[in-house]
Amino acid sequence: MTTLDAPSAGAPRPGTEPVGDRPTGSAVGNLVWSLTGEGVRLIGSFGAFLILVRIFEPAELGLLVATTGLFAMLFPFAGLGGGWLVLRRVTTESWSTADALAVANGMTLVGSAGLGLLALAARPLIMPQMPWRWFLGIGFGEMVLLGLVETTLFAAQANERLVAKAVAWSVYGLARAGAALGIVLAVDDPGLGLWIAATIGIGLVVLAVAQVSTVGRLIGARRPRWHDVRAGVPYSVGFGAERLLATSDNVLLVRLDYEADAGLYAAARRLLTVSIAPVLAALQAVNARLWRAGGQVPNGAAEARRLAWKFTALGSIYGIVSVAAWMVLGDTVAGLLGSSYAEAADILPWLSLVPLLLVLEIFAATALTSSGHHGQRVALTLLVGVVNIVLNLAWIPGLGWRGAVYASLLSSALYIALLWLTLGWASRPRAAGGEPA
Repeated sequence: MTTLDAPSAGAPRPGTEPVGDRPTGSAVGNLVWSLTGEGVRLIGSFGAFLILVRIFEPAELGLLVATTGLFAMLFPFAGLGGGWLVLRRVTTESWSTADALAVANGMTLVGSAGLGLLALAARPLIMPQMPWRWFLGIGFGEMVLLGLVETTLFAAQANERLVAKAVAWSVYGLARAGAALGIVLAVDDPGLGLWIAATIGIGLVVLAVAQVSTVGRLIGARRPRWHDVRAGVPYSVGFGAERLLATSDNVLLVRLDYEADAGLYAAARRLLTVSIAPVLAALQAVNARLWRAGGQVPNGAAEARRLAWKFTALGSIYGIVSVAAWMVLGDTVAGLLGSSYAEAADILPWLSLVPLLLVLEIFAATALTSSGHHGQRVALTLLVGVVNIVLNLAWIPGLGWRGAVYASLLSSALYIALLWLTLGWASRPRAAGGEPA
């Protein structure tokens, strides 16, 4: 892989990195830790969610989820690609974890400040129903604090030390469940503002836990240089576009005055996180291996494609089982949400395909990025993102949540087909000089 930037003065030369920065643990061990982190976070967050659906009506919950989704969608842009730059620098360029993470933290803070102010100025146009104080609080918690946590956990992936992820996300999940339970027991009529304040406090704690678990100490922020931004922005654009593709449906449901449908749709998707979490955990467990495979010369794309196909085949077995389980148990699980969310049971059979579609997509996409073809991945993501938004705008006004579901599934299928076709093209045999053989 071509190096776009050079290590800072504090970064070690190749071969001199600290022992603690070298990969530790097996793929199976890291998968177990990754699944543990996702599982505890999922259980805790789901427990909090079951409490929240009894506090807030669908329209209010839909507004909260849409605003949270908006900032989750903006974070990859705000982070300027710092997390993925950490992964690349530690796995292929012999940076120390602490140096790479300090620069990435600076990128996240600078990018979040700029994009956060723009989002606040645009709030009357994109989310006028949400008061500006709550809007700003959600933005700080989701885009800044959890953004810094995500960046830190990229360093854990780079070192294949996912015990740090297990610790951080376990604290996060349990704290959210505890906070929701405490609020409902201690406050007669809790509002969104109290929950938002609680999530900010949780974010601060989880950030400290993530950094100490990953690096052994708290890591500050280093002012990024131009070459850091230049190297990170392509990742920022690509992964921001993918987040947009994943969250735009809820935002558009609210913007088109379907707040209740947005709440139902959000509730159904939240249930699906039970099946999505293991897929993300599997990717994080093998992420560093895909990057090392993609960095091989001259045929890194072919090696990354081989691994991606292997992981996709294994993951597809899980995806098919997941679809079958939701078809059988969907109505029973949806009943946990209460009578206000009864219609979510109608959404689940459609969305049960999402984990399988994610398996078919995620390893191929990472193989493209790791082998130096991130530009093609970005182009495909932007193309499909535009298609998704157009379909949502065309179908939501007449179909409500059904329009969002149809747009999401069709866009995912298109994205998967384009990713694998492009990866096949990138994997053509190449000579040592990089030209097709």
